Amino acid sequence: MASHKMKAVLFAELEQECLNTVKYIEALKVDRLSKNQKEDILGELSAAITHLKIQTEHFDEHFDELS
Repeated sequence: MASHKMKAVLFAELEQECLNTVKYIEALKVDRLSKNQKEDILGELSAAITHLKIQTEHFDEHFDELS
């Protein structure tokens, strides 16, 4: 069974990466971004999505332990 501290860290990391993802999505909605700005934001968004995928890859396997 996962400890309370471990769950808190896991959820804090997951929450932060979700917030990062939303931040980059919102940044792409800004009008008049330069090509370089769009490329930078898309790169950051891609990295955030990759981190989310990694963080949640085995989440289902351990979900019961987290409750």
